Amino acid sequence: MGKTVPENLYQMLLAEIEPPLIEEILKCTGGNQSRAADMLGITRNTLRTKMQRYSIRPHSNKIVRPKR
Repeated sequence: MGKTVPENLYQMLLAEIEPPLIEEILKCTGGNQSRAADMLGITRNTLRTKMQRYSIRPHSNKIVRPKR
């Protein structure tokens, strides 16, 4: 990065940290989106939006996300 900070640093950081965090929380809750949203401090609709954005789909007790 050097001395120049990218304009979208926050979005870049979120894109790296948020998907694995959401996946782990969903694993901990057995795929229960309401409980996962409570643990993350967001609404279930917000969680579902983020899951859609990152292509995260709960499949039984296993979380599936396509490789990039």
